[in-house]
Amino acid sequence: MEKFSKANAIGFVNFDTTGGSNIEVEIRVPFDKLLQLARGKYVIIEAQGDDYYLARITKGPFYTPDAVSRDSAFAKASIVQAETISFIPDYHGICFVELIGIFDINSTQVSGIQTRPRPKSAVYPLPSEKLEDLLRIQGNMYLGQVSGYHDIRVRFNSNKKTVLPRNLGIFGTVGSGKTNSSQVLIEEASAAGWAVIVIDVEGEYISMDEPSGEISKDSRIRKKASDFKIEAKGLDKFQVFIPTGSDTKSKKAYEFSIPFGGLSPYELSEIMGMNDTQLDRFIELWDEQKEKINKGAASSSKRKYKNQWEAIDKGVDDELDLPGLTIKDLIETLNSRLLQEKGSSKASWLVVKRLLNRLKRFGIFDVTDDLLNPGDFLKAGKVSVLDMSNTYNVQVNNIVIAYILRKVFDMKVKEENLPPTMIFIEEAHTFVSKENASKMEALMDRLREVTRRGRKRWLGLCFISQQPSHLPDEIYELCNTKIIHQTIGNRNINSLKISAGNVNEAIWDEVPTLGQGRSIIISPQFQHPIMTNMRPCKTNREYTE
Repeated sequence: MEKFSKANAIGFVNFDTTGGSNIEVEIRVPFDKLLQLARGKYVIIEAQGDDYYLARITKGPFYTPDAVSRDSAFAKASIVQAETISFIPDYHGICFVELIGIFDINSTQVSGIQTRPRPKSAVYPLPSEKLEDLLRIQGNMYLGQVSGYHDIRVRFNSNKKTVLPRNLGIFGTVGSGKTNSSQVLIEEASAAGWAVIVIDVEGEYISMDEPSGEISKDSRIRKKASDFKIEAKGLDKFQVFIPTGSDTKSKKAYEFSIPFGGLSPYELSEIMGMNDTQLDRFIELWDEQKEKINKGAASSSKRKYKNQWEAIDKGVDDELDLPGLTIKDLIETLNSRLLQEKGSSKASWLVVKRLLNRLKRFGIFDVTDDLLNPGDFLKAGKVSVLDMSNTYNVQVNNIVIAYILRKVFDMKVKEENLPPTMIFIEEAHTFVSKENASKMEALMDRLREVTRRGRKRWLGLCFISQQPSHLPDEIYELCNTKIIHQTIGNRNINSLKISAGNVNEAIWDEVPTLGQGRSIIISPQFQHPIMTNMRPCKTNREYTE
C-alpha cells in the first residue's frame, strides 16, 4: 500500500539486546519525525505479507546524538555552554513499544505472536479509522478521547452487561480528576436511562442540576470543553437528600430518616462495633422484640441461621428486618431485661445499651415521618444524591449505605420493570477498609450479594477512592472495570496491579505521572487498557477551587 511506503515510516526497529522482554521493542526515530511520537500512540510494524505487528508506544521519546557520543566533548559543550554556543549535534529519538499482537490491516483482527520484528522493519502510525474498531471503544456513553488522538472518542456501551452492571472502581489522588470522571459517568448513565444513586460524603455533587461553572468562568476549561465538543448543561431529573438534622448547600434538599427495623441486626452490630458476646445479646434482644411484634408467630425463624449470609442463601432475607420496630422500642425492651440480669451478664447487656443509645444519638433512625424510600430513586434517568457531608460520622454514612444497598437490591429482585441502576460510593475505603473487613462480614456479604446477583438485574456499584491500598482486595475483584488516575505510593499502585490482570509494566510506570484528567481504563469491553483523556463534566461541581 502506498501510504505504508518507507517514506511514510516514523521510525525503524533497532537491533535487540539480549535478555530483554519478548514484547518490548526499541524504535529509532529520525529527527524530522519526532513530533509524531507520544506515549500511548498506536503503531504498526512490518511483518510478513499483509500482516503487521500492532504495538503501542510505552516509553520515550529519548534523544541521542547521531554522529558523536552523548559524552563527547562536542556534545557536552553544546549543552553545558548553551547560553553562548548556538550549535547542537544532530540527534534522533529512541522510544520503546509494547507488542500487542499480529494485526490484519484489512479485517482489524488481532492474533497472538510468537516472534519479534526484525531490525530495520519500518514503523508506521496506525490509521485512525482502524483504531475505533480495534479498541472496541464504541458505545453510547462518551467518556473522553484516546490519548494522542483528538478525533477518537472513548465510550462505554451501557447496553452490555460486561460494563456497568459488573461494577466499576475509580481511583486516584486528590486533584487527579477522579471526581470529574465519576461525574462524567453519572451524566452519561443518566442520559442512557439509568437510575443513579450517589453517596456524596464531601457535598461535591449537590448542584449537578446546574451547568458547569468552570466552563463559563475558566477560559482553560472552556477551551478544553470546546476541544471535546461539549457544552455546559445541568441534569433535568435530579434530587438531593440529607439526613434529618444535617445541613447542605443545596436549596432543594429533602430530609430523611431510616427505619431502625430496615437493617439486619448483623449489619447494625458491625456498624456499632459489637464483639461476639455483645452480638449474641443483641440478637437475643432482637428476637425478643420480634416475638412481641409478631405475637410469637415465627419468631424463631431467623435463629436457624448462623448469620445474615446463610439466611440470604436460604431465601429468608426479608425475615431479617422488623417493619415497625424502632430503636426506642428496642431500648425499652432492653431496660426491662436489665431488671432481671445480674453480675457479668448484666455488664454485657449494659454495653449493648450504651451502644444502642449512641446509635440513637446519631439521629438517623425514626426521627421523622419522612422515612427514606429507595423506590423514589429508581426512575429512568434520575440522579439522586445523598449529601452526607455534614453528618460528621462515618457510622451514619455506613448506615445509609447499608440501607440503600439492601433496599435497592430487594426492589430489583422483586420488580422486573425497574430501570438499570448504578450506585456510586464516594470514599469507599471509609465504608469498608482492609483493616476492618474481617469485622464487617455482614456488610461484605451485602456487597458480594449485590455484585454476584445484581448483574443480571442491571444493578451495579461504583467504588471511588483516593486510597486504593486501604480497600480490601476483594473490592478490586468485584470491579471488572477500573478507571485509574494519577496514583502515588507503591502500596496503592501494587494494590491496583494485583487485580488488573496482565498489564504491561510500562503502563504502571505512567500512573504516578498522569496529568490531571488523564486515566488508564481497564474494562472487559476493551481489547486492552486504554490511555484516555477524560472529557470535562457538563454539570456543576462544588469545591472546585
